[in-house]
Amino acid sequence: MTTVLERWNHTATAPSRELILPDGCRDLILVAAPGQRPDCFVSELQAAPRMAEIAAGARMTGFRLKPGTMVDAAPLLTRVAASGCDPEDASALLAEHTARPPVLAEAIHSLEAADSASVARAARRIGLGLRSLQRLFRDHDLPPPGFWLQLARARRAAAALAPQVPLSDLAADAGYADQAHMTRAFRRWFAISPARLQHDAGRRHLLRQSGLAVPLTGEQISIR
Repeated sequence: MTTVLERWNHTATAPSRELILPDGCRDLILVAAPGQRPDCFVSELQAAPRMAEIAAGARMTGFRLKPGTMVDAAPLLTRVAASGCDPEDASALLAEHTARPPVLAEAIHSLEAADSASVARAARRIGLGLRSLQRLFRDHDLPPPGFWLQLARARRAAAALAPQVPLSDLAADAGYADQAHMTRAFRRWFAISPARLQHDAGRRHLLRQSGLAVPLTGEQISIR
């Protein structure tokens, strides 16, 4: 089964600083910039927003990996670099150097489900105890279950946000205790309040890109 969620492309027409928001995914990214040798890297999981500096004329191809994908990064990057960072070769090499164990995929799916009110409940959905679920993520060198549940809840709420949506209703639908609880989560993950995000179309578009708890939409502009 493929570990790639989607392939994306981005070309910088001018030097820019781009906002990167947590989405629960890692990406293999190939970069071709004027006057430089092609480069490649695997992004890390993010727990907070960050800014990325992009050079004018840089062409980027990314392979967004499904949440929880394990990456054997060093040999993957060595072989991708040896191919000249060719996207087609990179696509084939990902199949050899990435894996997403079914038990881990099932656990993440349970944690990102809309009715997962707690980590313990998500564990019960797949027949595991709380400690077993925590051990599963620790054994795969991944953030603890709470990371996935809380980020999924915030991304699901952000994807449903629109200027006309009452924030109290959105908080309840997303599983937050109240609107203040949702506001704290948005500030933690996205560095913005829900009220401000309602009127920030650019950032809302970023948060509707595929990743944890947000299905493939075809609206990719990610540069990681």
